[in-house]
Amino acid sequence: MFKNITIAIDGTAASGKGTLAKSLCKEFNYAYLDTGKLYRASALIIRRENINSKKKKDIEKVVKSFDFSKFDFFDDRLKSDEIGKLASMISGYKELRKILLEYQKNFAYKNHKNKMGVILDGRDIGTVVLPDADIKFFITASLRVRAERRWKELISLGQSTIKRRVEQDIRDRDKRDSKRKYSPLIAAPDAILLNTTNLDANSTFLLAKKHIEERLN
Repeated sequence: MFKNITIAIDGTAASGKGTLAKSLCKEFNYAYLDTGKLYRASALIIRRENINSKKKKDIEKVVKSFDFSKFDFFDDRLKSDEIGKLASMISGYKELRKILLEYQKNFAYKNHKNKMGVILDGRDIGTVVLPDADIKFFITASLRVRAERRWKELISLGQSTIKRRVEQDIRDRDKRDSKRKYSPLIAAPDAILLNTTNLDANSTFLLAKKHIEERLN
C-alpha cells in the first residue's frame, strides 16, 4: 500500500458515513476529518457568541478568525438536534463554505505523521473538497432507517424527542442539503454507491473495505 491515499465519503444524514469513516481510518491507519463537525462547531460558536443565524457577515467574521485546532470536536453539544439544525441552515452560506473549504483542503493535503492517507466525510467531499480523491463513496439509506438511527442516538444522549419529529427533521435536512445553491449534496459520477438500509455497521465496513483493497491492489 502506498502513502497519501485520499478517500471521500459523502452521504445523507444518519446514513452511517461517520461510523464507516472512523472504522476505515482505524483499519488502514488514515487521518480522519468529519467535515460535518466543522459546520456543527461553527453553529456552536455562533450560538455561544449570541450571533443571529441570519447575520452572514458576522458569522463569517467569527468563524474565519477561529482556530479550529483548539476546538474540542468531542463536545457532546455538537450532537444535539438544535446544533444540527443550525449547522444545516448555515451550511448553505457561500462565504462560510469557502472558509471551511480551505480548512478541509489543508487537512487533506498536509502531512499526517505516520498516517497512510486521509478520509474526509461530509456532503460535498467527492464533488467539491476532493474531486480528485483516489476513492469516493456515497452512502445512503431509507428515511425510515435513518430516522430510527438518529432517534436512538439522541435518546442515548439523554435528549427527549419523538421519532416522528426526528424523521421530519431529517426529511427537511435532506431537502436543504440537496437543494442548496452552493455545493449541494449529490453523488460524484465516479462514487461507489452503498445503500445501508439493510446493512449493519460491520457489514457496511466490510463491503467498503473490500472496495478499497480492490482499488489499492
